[in-house]
Amino acid sequence: MKTTHIIGIMGGVLLIMGATVAQAYTVGEVQHGGTIQGHVTFSGTPPTPLRFAVEKNPEICGQERSLMKVETHNGGLTGAVVVLEGVQTGKPFPEQAFTGHLPGEGEFRYQGGKTLGLQVKTKGCNFGPFTGVIAADEPVQFGNQDPIKHTLHTFSARDTKGTILRTIHNQDIHPQDTVDRTFDSGKLRGNPVVRLTCNRHDFMQNWLYVVDHPYFAISDTEGRFTITQIPPGTYTLLAWHPILGEQRQEVQVMENGELQPKFQFETK
Repeated sequence: MKTTHIIGIMGGVLLIMGATVAQAYTVGEVQHGGTIQGHVTFSGTPPTPLRFAVEKNPEICGQERSLMKVETHNGGLTGAVVVLEGVQTGKPFPEQAFTGHLPGEGEFRYQGGKTLGLQVKTKGCNFGPFTGVIAADEPVQFGNQDPIKHTLHTFSARDTKGTILRTIHNQDIHPQDTVDRTFDSGKLRGNPVVRLTCNRHDFMQNWLYVVDHPYFAISDTEGRFTITQIPPGTYTLLAWHPILGEQRQEVQVMENGELQPKFQFETK
């Protein structure tokens, strides 16, 4: 039977507060909103995918797994997180889901509405896609659909070291269990990135960028992204990738206007 654990603040609830949050985002009507349809590209040779010989639970995870940290198709960069910084009021969060690479079937599902509502589904020894987003000030639901245990570590990190936020131990997420967690605010100040790892399976690695509003996108397999219903104004558009870094450019969104910005990353 599926069990749900809700743990209070003293019992280990963690809270993610975005370091750049000036005030809470509110959902409101957007009149004459603009659209950004952009493209994130990559030049050079992407690093070779990492390959791992599976030592624990190969009967579930397989004998070998790979991890592609930089994914490109026809020059487009997949999985870049694009965020329009500084929006205070606007559209609701979108409902959407993203699945990790086969043979894993992990999923990042965003329930949408007034909050992001991130649900992480672990399946096939996979948390979900390599990149995603996580919201400030709200819990994240972690569900394990594997018939084995996973030990989830969360770090505030732009690099491989980072600052540990919290470990969710084996006894916390049993097979078919669901737990709710939020993340420690103080350790994210100035570093709005969360890294997920499993210390039982070293190929399970994911990166999440902290957002506080729905004006974000994740580039598709061709590197393209779209952000809609943008209140007119001048903003900073951020493109971030955990391996390749980040870029910013100023954009001016006009009433009913459309912009087509481009970002180009290269091998670091």
